[in-house]
Amino acid sequence: MKIYLALLVLLFASVENGRASERPPLPVEKPAGSGVIVHRDGYVLTAHHVVANAKRITVVTSGEFRAPAVLVSVDAEHDLALLKVETVGLSEALLGYAGAVKLDQEVIAVGFQFGLREITITRGHVAAVRTKGVQRVFQVDAAVNPGNSGGPVFNRKGEVVGILTTKFTHPSGIVPEGMAFAVPISYATPLLANIPDFDFSAIGRGRRESAKGKGNGDLVTELTRTSVRIETLRMSEGPATVIQPAPMLPSSDPRRSAQPSVTHVPVPPARVPEPVPLAGDESIDRVNAQLLASQQEELKRLVDQGLTPPGEMVLIPAGEFLMGMEDGLPDARPIHRLYMSAYWIDRHGVTNGQYRACVEGGACLTPKVRDAFDDPQRTQWPVTNVTWSQARAYCQWVGKRLPTEAEWEKAARGIDGRRYPWGNSDEVIQKSRVTLTDGNSSNGVDPLGLPSVSASPYGVFGMIGMVSEWVKDWYAEDFYRTSPARDPQGPLRGTFRVLRGGSWVERPLELRASYRGWDEMTYWGPTLGFRCATDVP
Repeated sequence: MKIYLALLVLLFASVENGRASERPPLPVEKPAGSGVIVHRDGYVLTAHHVVANAKRITVVTSGEFRAPAVLVSVDAEHDLALLKVETVGLSEALLGYAGAVKLDQEVIAVGFQFGLREITITRGHVAAVRTKGVQRVFQVDAAVNPGNSGGPVFNRKGEVVGILTTKFTHPSGIVPEGMAFAVPISYATPLLANIPDFDFSAIGRGRRESAKGKGNGDLVTELTRTSVRIETLRMSEGPATVIQPAPMLPSSDPRRSAQPSVTHVPVPPARVPEPVPLAGDESIDRVNAQLLASQQEELKRLVDQGLTPPGEMVLIPAGEFLMGMEDGLPDARPIHRLYMSAYWIDRHGVTNGQYRACVEGGACLTPKVRDAFDDPQRTQWPVTNVTWSQARAYCQWVGKRLPTEAEWEKAARGIDGRRYPWGNSDEVIQKSRVTLTDGNSSNGVDPLGLPSVSASPYGVFGMIGMVSEWVKDWYAEDFYRTSPARDPQGPLRGTFRVLRGGSWVERPLELRASYRGWDEMTYWGPTLGFRCATDVP
């Protein structure tokens, strides 16, 4: 009987082995790109297109250690994605200031070219800063090949300043050499805010003290430890989805026991505590009444002194206001109190008609694109397609100047730290976008004289919802940490100039009065204009 049972067991085992041999092998992940470790607890930044439509994602760290990854958040617009692996104690990369990147600056591109296991490190330079609207990418001339996508671009200090994105596509179908592009690391800020204990104050601090004095070989070793290979198993069809992460392992550290925020929207809101409560409608109305009363009182005092108010300019009285926003991007933090002397600012942005007078007077160059400028039906529309230097030239021609960044923000939002000129509600933005399809608008730019829901508490129009506007200041991502408390003029030098405001087509975050845009002085675009300011004697 025992022999009979043993024979039956052997028979069934052989049948099962035969069936198993007939099963098709399980699909395996294939190399898709590269990434960089941005937090020791297993957070990896890469390009969105590297992991889009992925059924499974595997991150391969130094030493060929493989770990499954989940997608925490994505920003498809800027081609960025944040991944999480259940691994702690990883070597994390230092992050630098994208605003400090200069043309011809030496950079280091790191990645796994052609999906090979060996990491490749190439050196190159920033060849150009290219723009789309007011968004920008760095063009680098390092030797970049398939597999580099999603990999980091470091500066000479070993700080990540960009993430490699899709290469330039030429109409001929041939990819030109030296046409690799990197998304500035500053665009990753909303994604990094999903990391529970991410230290934004560490950005731009440079290499650790222990790394000082190390040779070039040590820098290369450090960069390779923070770079990873991304492998994916693609879905046969269907849109990319954000995968719900598995529960994190218990930890004695309450910060690490928190689950990362997972979102299905392109850009998740930054989870930053807000110490300054947002005012309600009743409080906003009360502050507006106080500001108008103060403005009228100051205006009467100046008139009594014999001063004639300049035409079509608004007086912004002297006093303190709150600048910045704690729940905004890092370059808008910390929120801080400034004292501003009194000044005048244009009630409206400079129009095509006003700018034409400067051109005909020989003091200004024509806009780079003249379609709207030459249209006789658009003389009262904001002038656009002008560079920072053209904006400054016009203001000087009329005896004025460009406003400082602080002057622009106070004129736009008042003194109480509200998000927008009208208050704190996003509803105004959604309603105003309807005008973009009714034929009265072009590229999100509206003619002056239309009723404006975005008027500031001082009576300044079009600071939000019209165009992005050049201001005087150089851009520095960390300027608010060292800003003077009285009449700040911005950094003494820089590479980019600050842009403020924006058209209704922008996202709500970019339409906040505290939002800081920036670009090269030579940039121009169809939604970029300016207004002028002047001192009160």
